[in-house]
Amino acid sequence: MFGSLGSTELIVIVVLVLIVFGAGKLPSVMKDLGKGVSEFKKAQQTDGDPVVSAAGTTAAVAPVSPQTAVAQPAPVTSQPVAARTVDSAPRA
Repeated sequence: MFGSLGSTELIVIVVLVLIVFGAGKLPSVMKDLGKGVSEFKKAQQTDGDPVVSAAGTTAAVAPVSPQTAVAQPAPVTSQPVAARTVDSAPRA
């Protein structure tokens, strides 16, 4: 998990967390962090499952379609531009 962090980096991080949050608030911060991680993992596991409503039944999800038409570019009706030559000396 902390493969790229060494022991000294972890100690510095722990000391900074203690300074910022204090020893009294640290348990509640860790509890909130654990809840967040567990909710994130649970959301990852149920990502592909169908949507379940509050009543516990599976809700039908309608496919999404665009509501406005996409404007198409106007067709090009002009003639191609004649080839130009580049002079090596600038004109004065």
